[in-house]
Amino acid sequence: MAATQSTDDKILTAFSELLFSNGYEGTTTKKIAEQAGVNESTIFRHFQDKHGILTKLIEGYMADINNISDSFEIKGDIVQDLMRVAKTYDQFIENHKSLFLLGLRNGYQFPEIISAIKQLPTHLKAVLIEKFTGMVKTGELDKDVDLDTAATNFILLNFGNAVFKYAYPNAGLYVPMSKFTKENIKEFAEKLKS
Repeated sequence: MAATQSTDDKILTAFSELLFSNGYEGTTTKKIAEQAGVNESTIFRHFQDKHGILTKLIEGYMADINNISDSFEIKGDIVQDLMRVAKTYDQFIENHKSLFLLGLRNGYQFPEIISAIKQLPTHLKAVLIEKFTGMVKTGELDKDVDLDTAATNFILLNFGNAVFKYAYPNAGLYVPMSKFTKENIKEFAEKLKS
């Protein structure tokens, strides 16, 4: 038997879906209530207003960032390791695509969005530099690789593909994940090898 979604979860899911398709301004509490199958007054009781729902969505994003390090398991093969990290990054953005897009579209209006969105690349960069440092010590990475630049480039590669996927889906610039990891990430990782 499937677990039933809590009222808060229904509201958060509806808000996230509408945010993705309509943007923040186009997502009204009335639309959220209709999509969630609740009365509009329920939204106000649970979250006070639309911004309260946004705040809760950001809290979920931040909690997921804190858990993402567990997915960055380095097994000693730089190509496979970075392919796995790229897939994890893509899945994270997929799970939080409405916040990702809101940050791109309206970040200037919501400093808390920018603050939350920048946590992922900041956290990922720190984890990558730590892992790359270990790989240099084991001889897996070339000792002459600038680890800060390599970590930044890896993030930019993944971020750019995510931007094309969600912000410009019809531009023909997004590389599907299977091809992206097998070609783009593999080529990037090969250049880091010693």
